[in-house]
Amino acid sequence: MQSNISLDRFGHWSGGVAAAAMAATPEELSARFTAAASGLLGSDRAYVGFYRRDITSLTIDDAGPDRWNRDYDARLYRQDPFFQRFASTRQDFLLPLSALRNGDFQRTPYYREFFGPSDSFDEITGVFNLDGLTAGYVTFLRRNGAPSFGDQDLEMACAASSATRLILQRLLHLCRSRDKGAAIRDGRSRLSRREAEVARHLVEGGNAKTISRSLAVSPGTVRNHIKQIYRKLGVHSQVELLAAFREAA
Repeated sequence: MQSNISLDRFGHWSGGVAAAAMAATPEELSARFTAAASGLLGSDRAYVGFYRRDITSLTIDDAGPDRWNRDYDARLYRQDPFFQRFASTRQDFLLPLSALRNGDFQRTPYYREFFGPSDSFDEITGVFNLDGLTAGYVTFLRRNGAPSFGDQDLEMACAASSATRLILQRLLHLCRSRDKGAAIRDGRSRLSRREAEVARHLVEGGNAKTISRSLAVSPGTVRNHIKQIYRKLGVHSQVELLAAFREAA
């Protein structure tokens, strides 16, 4: 019977992962993936987000930041034993809370300020390094009154870890694309009228010589405009400019 339950959960999990992979926004991916993750372990809540080695944290919540993950990302993540483990090693890990907390966990500031008041009871968290700076995490939580996570729960989470890593990589790509698109839109708003004209010609495949003829200015003037465009948009070539305009769109 237990095997049938596990297979059924994995069926729902697989469908949720496939749906998450097709998401167009970080929040949409978070909603689909955390729903699948919660069902996989029968947890009350699941979260996804990122830890960075410049000592920052970002939770991607499907409904937007609630007061708990706002407080967590602002300061409390530093007290989280899972973040502390991440900060002390460059290896991936998937662990239950019992493997990291000591006997005085309920006396720690993290428990008093966050874990206890949030009605959390037990936790499994996986942290997966995605590049030299950023790791993605998935957290499974059970509230007070629920049973503790067991060995089978940890085994199921481990079995799903390869797919979890892929989803977190996709989530990171969506977040970075959106951030870059926002930066490009901000940069475009700071272009002068003439710089905007030159940028449009560049995106359409023009070069300094053809643009100078179209705008009746010297190639040197066009090259100066191009330098300013690249500086304001944070790109270094015409190819990067075209890619940036596509992402911003």
